[in-house]
Amino acid sequence: MKIVQKIVSDLSSYIKDKRTIEIACGDSDFSYSASKYAKEVLATDISLKRLENNIKDIPCNFKYAQMDATKLDIENSSYDVSFCYNALGHLQDVLEDVVSQMKRITAINGYLLFIASWKIDKNIIPEVNEIVSKHKDLTVQEYKSNHKYHALVIKKVSI
Repeated sequence: MKIVQKIVSDLSSYIKDKRTIEIACGDSDFSYSASKYAKEVLATDISLKRLENNIKDIPCNFKYAQMDATKLDIENSSYDVSFCYNALGHLQDVLEDVVSQMKRITAINGYLLFIASWKIDKNIIPEVNEIVSKHKDLTVQEYKSNHKYHALVIKKVSI
């Protein structure tokens, strides 16, 4: 089992039967694995080249779109779960905007998942946690940390 499949399995309780969106998906390994559990998956990235080269058999609940993580062309509160997997290093300079966009598109009582299996991304999780702490309608639900990956699970609550 690949690490991404293990992570998705570990986090499946947040994803199962939900409308999900991945921000900065790269080759979309996480989204593709999540499609086994989720009701719907939308994989987004500023460039679709890596994704289109990686995906062979597209599941019927899997879609993808080219979008800037800081300016998502998505309606407010339209997803149950938004996630960012191994992209924090690429987004470090715009993390506040990314968190705000993820919060905006995630429904009340939905989740924002920040997942890192690469060292560069693991080192940025505390920065994400600090940004999240500034939002009164976001609360840390769970923090998973082991030698393979770190996952920060944030719940969007009503205030």
